[in-house]
Amino acid sequence: MSKRLSTSRYITGFDGIRTLAVIGVILYHLLPTQMRGGYLGVPVFFVVSGYLITDLLRQEWDQNGKIKVIDFYVRRMKRLYPGMVVMLGLAAAYITLFQRNLLNNLRGVVVSSLLYYNNWWQINHGLSYFDRFGNESPFTHLWSLAVEGQNYLIWPLVFILLMKIGKKRSRVFNVVAGITVFSGILFAVLYTPGADPTRVYYGTDTRLFSIWMGSALAFIWPTTHLKKEIPIKAKR
Repeated sequence: MSKRLSTSRYITGFDGIRTLAVIGVILYHLLPTQMRGGYLGVPVFFVVSGYLITDLLRQEWDQNGKIKVIDFYVRRMKRLYPGMVVMLGLAAAYITLFQRNLLNNLRGVVVSSLLYYNNWWQINHGLSYFDRFGNESPFTHLWSLAVEGQNYLIWPLVFILLMKIGKKRSRVFNVVAGITVFSGILFAVLYTPGADPTRVYYGTDTRLFSIWMGSALAFIWPTTHLKKEIPIKAKR
C-alpha cells in the first residue's frame, strides 16, 4: 500500500511568481507595443509548473519506490477539468449571444480543448496568436493548457523510465537538461524573423524547454531540501 506524501510542502512564493507571470501576459495584451516582453510570463509559468509536478513525482518515488500513473492522471483531471468545462460552457454561451462569427470553429475548439491538443488545432487551422488582438477569441489561451496536458500525459512515464535507468539523480538531471537545451535550440531554429511565429509559440516540441527546465531543477533542488525558515534578509 502506498504511503501518503508526508514531506510535501506548499511554498506560497510560487503563487507570487505565477501571479507576476500572469500580470506580465495581461500587460502584453493590453499594451502589446509597449510591453513586448510581457509574453515571457508564459515560460516562467511553465517552469514553475514543471518544477512542482516533478517535485511531487520525486517525493512519491522516494517514499513508495514507484509512481501510480493512473492515480496521477485522475488527480490531474480532477484539478483541470472542472474549471475548463465551466469556462468552455460560459464562453460558448457568450459567443452564441454576442460573437456569432466564432460559431464556425466552436466545435473544434471545444473538442481540441477537452482532449488537450488545442495548440496543434490552432496551428493547423492557421490561427495566429499575434494577429488577433483586435477580435480575439476567448479560447485563444487554451493552447497553454494543451501543452501542459500533453506534458502530464508523457512525463510520468518518462520520469519512471529515467529513474530506473539513471539511478543517480545527477544523471537524470543531465538527460532532462539535455532535452531542454535541444528544445530551446529547436525554438530558435524554427523561428523565422519577419514571419508569423505562432507555430514556434504554440508548439509542444518548442515549448518543452521551459517545462522540463523546471523538471530538471526538481531533481537537484527539491522542496524537501529547501529551508523551512528563511532569514529576514533573504526574504527581502
